[in-house]
Amino acid sequence: MVQFYDILEELHLSSTECVLATIIHVEGSAYMGVGTSMLIKQDGTYIGILSGGCLEEDVILRSRRVFESKRSETLVYMGTDLEWGVESGCHGTLYILLEFVEEKLKRKLLDVRNQLSQGNVMIQQRRLNKNWELVASDLFKEEHFRKSIHESIRDHYIYTQRITPKPRLVIFGAGVDVQPVVSLAAQAGFSVTVCDWRPALCNEESIPGVDQYFIGFPNDVGQRLFFKKEDYVIIMTHNLQRDREVLALVMNKPLCYIGILGSKKRAELLFDTEIPNRIHVPIGLNISAKGPYEIAVSIVAELIHVRNGQRPI
Repeated sequence: MVQFYDILEELHLSSTECVLATIIHVEGSAYMGVGTSMLIKQDGTYIGILSGGCLEEDVILRSRRVFESKRSETLVYMGTDLEWGVESGCHGTLYILLEFVEEKLKRKLLDVRNQLSQGNVMIQQRRLNKNWELVASDLFKEEHFRKSIHESIRDHYIYTQRITPKPRLVIFGAGVDVQPVVSLAAQAGFSVTVCDWRPALCNEESIPGVDQYFIGFPNDVGQRLFFKKEDYVIIMTHNLQRDREVLALVMNKPLCYIGILGSKKRAELLFDTEIPNRIHVPIGLNISAKGPYEIAVSIVAELIHVRNGQRPI
C-alpha cells in the first residue's frame, strides 16, 4: 500500500504517459502480495516494485506493447518456467495486469487520492475473462460497495482491492530524536503530525517531512486536533509534566496505539497506579537500540508490527 500512495502522488504531479502494473493473483509464494502496484513511465523509469528484482526489468520491457496499443494486458510469470526469460526466486506464479493510464483511468486514480485525503476507504474492482483479459473496472466508496454478482460466474475472475488512507502517527515532542522517527515513519506509509509547545523546534526547518504541525501545550493542541480510532500516538516530550498532559488528553480515546519514550521506571511516575496494559512502554521493539536512529528504527518497526495486524511484542 505504501507504494500505491507514491504512485498516486506521481500521477497527481506528472503529465507523462504511464502504465500501471498490478499483481492481481498469486499462486504459491511471492516476494510481494496481491494488490502490489508499480507505475512505469514512458521513459522506462518506474515507482514501486513487484518482486525482489526478478521481474521488474521484464515487466518494463513488455509494457512497451501496452504503451503502443493503449490496451491492457495480463502477464503470467511462473517461478519455475523460463518462458519469459526470467526466473522468480520465490517459485510462485504471479498474474500481473498492465493498464495504460488513459485519461479516464487517471481521473479515477486521482479521485482515489482525493477520497483518501478525506479519510474515505475506497474499493477498486476489476473483472477479467477466462483469458485474464480486462473486461470492466469500477471504483466505489466502501460504504457504497456491493459484492459483485460476477463473482459467481465461472468464466470470469474478480479482483477486488481495498484502498485505505494512510494511518496517522501523532508525535508529541519535537526534540532532536523526533526527526529520524518522522523520516522512517513517512517512508513506511504513515501520515505524520508533530505537536510541541516550542515554535523554534516544531517547524519544517527543524523537522522536515511532517504533514501537519501543531504548536501549543497539549491542552491547547487538544482543542484543534481531532483524534480517530485509527491514529497512533507516541509521546517524546522528555518532560514529565507535558507527558502527563498528553496522557490526560489521549487515555480515554479509542486509539490504535499509545507509546511513551523512556524506561518503564520513568513511565511509572506518570500513573497513580500500574501502567495500563494498552500503553506501550518502553516504546519500540526490543532490538537493544542505542542512539536516536536505532531507537527510531525500533519505534517504527513496532508501529508496522501493530499496523499489520500482529499482536504487540
